[in-house]
Amino acid sequence: MAAQALVSSSSICSTAEATRRIFAGRSVHSARKASFVVRAEAAPPVKQGADRQLWFASKQSLSYLDGSLPGDFGFDPLGLSDPEGTGGFIEPRWLAYGEIINGRFAMLGAAGAIAPEILGKAGLIPPETALPWFQTGVIPPAGTYSYWADPYTLFVFELALMGFAEHRRFQDWAKPGSMGKQYFLGLEKGLVGSGDPAYPGGPFFNPLGFGKDEKSLKDLKLKEVKNGRLAMLAILGYFVQGIFTGVGPFQNLLDHLADPVNSNILTNLKFH
Repeated sequence: MAAQALVSSSSICSTAEATRRIFAGRSVHSARKASFVVRAEAAPPVKQGADRQLWFASKQSLSYLDGSLPGDFGFDPLGLSDPEGTGGFIEPRWLAYGEIINGRFAMLGAAGAIAPEILGKAGLIPPETALPWFQTGVIPPAGTYSYWADPYTLFVFELALMGFAEHRRFQDWAKPGSMGKQYFLGLEKGLVGSGDPAYPGGPFFNPLGFGKDEKSLKDLKLKEVKNGRLAMLAILGYFVQGIFTGVGPFQNLLDHLADPVNSNILTNLKFH
């Protein structure tokens, strides 16, 4: 009964419909040959904005990037967001939404990966838990920390929980507000959303009530996408540093500050 209440047959249909919508931007076997580079027949910019900064923008990118998206600087060299170009086989709206979601995950991950190191160095947590991020994973051989269950059980458990959460998020993207109509432990009213899946708001996703006016909301959206992009690059840096140095990012910083000449990107180019 509970399972039927949480995942109804209508939600499954909406998920299937959403999948079709994502890949409905342009047929892969379209007869029209789309150029991978800037199109000669590109239309003039729809809306550049008088005060909008541009970063390696082109006539092609400015024909569909009109400044309405947060963090839009006209940068799209591969044409991924072009609804008529090579990147059109995925709906541009889904790509913009995906960048925001991945940026949020990256911000949480970047902070969570480095926090144990910092707290351990400050003596706020025991040394046995102040481990580099790559030693706390649940998939061997990377993970060496002993949790309450074996690594494979934890992996399946996390997969089920994240899969359920992602399924509901995907349903809300396909049909905004639908999560407020499905039973969810009496919390449906807080999941109605704002009509924009990327910014649902409400007591669960905006408990402090940020962005009460249009100007402040626009500024917060821009700051979020900028910090999200930076966090995604930081996560990539964590991966590379872990491979080449064998220690965590905070220890890398301390080593570099202590001896910049002998501890830098050039001297650390070796695998561990």
